[in-house]
Amino acid sequence: MYDVSFTKLVNIAELTQVVKQIDASAWVHGNSAMANATADALGANSVTETLTQTTVANGVGSSSVSESLSATSGFHWHFG
Repeated sequence: MYDVSFTKLVNIAELTQVVKQIDASAWVHGNSAMANATADALGANSVTETLTQTTVANGVGSSSVSESLSATSGFHWHFG
């Protein structure tokens, strides 16, 4: 048996602004599914992950799932 114990202090300050516009037009004879994910992490220690999945069953239906994750430590600034 192993004893795993730790103390963790977490302080999170977060400000989020999301602006999104979607214009879609499609003509499909059957079923269609689409998923899209983007993750950007900038800094000294960075990690990104994107996962997408689409499923189509002919004559039954379609589904799509999308997930994105980004993380960084330290600070950075972005000019844009």
